Amino acid sequence: MTIAISEGRPGRPKGSRGNGKTPEEKIKRAKRNFAVEQTEIDIAAQRAQLTVLHNIQRRKEEQQKRVDALYTKQEERRAPQFQIDQTPTLWLLIALGAIMFIATAILTADGTIGASAAARFITPEFGYLLFGAIEVAILVFMLVYYVEGSRIGYDGKPPKATRWFVGMIAASGVAVALSVYHVIDLYSFDWLNIEMWVGVAIRITITVFFVLVSKALASVLFAKAIQADD
Repeated sequence: MTIAISEGRPGRPKGSRGNGKTPEEKIKRAKRNFAVEQTEIDIAAQRAQLTVLHNIQRRKEEQQKRVDALYTKQEERRAPQFQIDQTPTLWLLIALGAIMFIATAILTADGTIGASAAARFITPEFGYLLFGAIEVAILVFMLVYYVEGSRIGYDGKPPKATRWFVGMIAASGVAVALSVYHVIDLYSFDWLNIEMWVGVAIRITITVFFVLVSKALASVLFAKAIQADD
């Protein structure tokens, strides 16, 4: 009696299936493939991040170049306005503007400090603080308004400085109102007294003149902002 012995196919290990690898080897291979794919994903993510950062840097550089070009264009337009013989005139305007501001402040001080008595501060010296606060507010609002109006933003357009002009007018209005009230109070609210109205007109006129003078000085001292489409 002959017993047939079943043997595996040549070259194929016993107990294995498929491509000839054990389940443990297949798991190890799958882990290696996963690690390789994960590494490739990380590399792709880093490349994408570097691309984004490069684009941001490039946009910043382009934006800065645009701002520099607009500034250069603005300076080219402003430079011809100043000639050698205009330097003394420029300093004369600055000196006259300073005198105008000091004179207006002194004249306004009389009315502001006098009207502060109605507020009944704990000491009369507080009236000087009220006057100083109002004058500093007017000066700061005025300078910020003119300086911002002479600049250009990153979008190539001048920033909106209207709020500072409104602040300057509001602070000036408070100073005028206090000064006018002081005059009216001195005349005991005698509405038919012509001298009272002359005093009121003087208080209002001096402040209006100061605003007009500061506006004229700003047109000389600060260049007008040039928009991107100019």
